[in-house]
Amino acid sequence: MRYVDYALAWILLITAIISILYMEVTHPAGAILDTPFFWLVVAMLNFVRLRNAHAAVAGLRTSCIGANFIGSTLEVVRFRLFGVASLNYWGAHALLTHWAPYTFATIAILGELLFSIVRRNDPNSPARY
Repeated sequence: MRYVDYALAWILLITAIISILYMEVTHPAGAILDTPFFWLVVAMLNFVRLRNAHAAVAGLRTSCIGANFIGSTLEVVRFRLFGVASLNYWGAHALLTHWAPYTFATIAILGELLFSIVRRNDPNSPARY
């Protein structure tokens, strides 16, 4: 399961970087950079959590749970506000076209939230205690 946890963190990081570069190059109307920058912070916190296995840094697990919960709430609320209308207008393929970065980020953040809550200290952690 550790590899799935790392994969979700990498998916979130790569999605954030690609979204930032896409917005920088194309300058789409109405696009704002606050969400991909937040994804970067959430991904970095999850990498720190994976590296330190909760025990080396006090409060790290709680911070990761909070950041992942805020990120998942942000994405669910964003989809409810804007995504449902585009889903009704464009159909189900809107999730993989216009909403693709948000769909990938939402899945990754929800997975990281579950791993932050469920996973305990891993004895095979690369961190030195």
